[in-house]
Amino acid sequence: MKEYVWLFPIIFMFHDMEEIIGFKFFLRQNEAELKQRFPLILRRYKNFSTEGFALAVYEELILCIAISALAYFLDRNFLWYLWLGAFLGCDLHFFIHLIQVSIYRRYIPACITSLICLPVNTLIICKCILCIEDSALFAGAFMGLGAILVFVNIFFAQRLMNWFYKMQ
Repeated sequence: MKEYVWLFPIIFMFHDMEEIIGFKFFLRQNEAELKQRFPLILRRYKNFSTEGFALAVYEELILCIAISALAYFLDRNFLWYLWLGAFLGCDLHFFIHLIQVSIYRRYIPACITSLICLPVNTLIICKCILCIEDSALFAGAFMGLGAILVFVNIFFAQRLMNWFYKMQ
């Protein structure tokens, strides 16, 4: 897994740059349709600012780097499984974006990089799973913890984004 460890923060940033660059423009251009078809989404991002979103992405990047660094430098199996679970959470995040595109039936900022990154991530995850030496229960528990950490952190990052908007 060591040869893939730093791909996690790189792939994460590659993907999130598309979102940072395009999300505000997307919201402005599609506000009327989003208000009609997906009012909950528009309400969730009513306090959106590119700067706040960038702050949230920065916080998530720090978490990606921290998980990767812990696994790489401490080299403990449970940390590798935590890393693999977080990477899997990132993969599921890409998949969710593709579901969003299929429901919306138009481009959303995140779909191009999700299309590029999903197969790459999935291949890396499959290769890493083949390297697991511990019991499936032990590895699965820490992988599950890593994936849960990613999704819980997304909600924290969204709160951070809203906090930043209110501070402006």
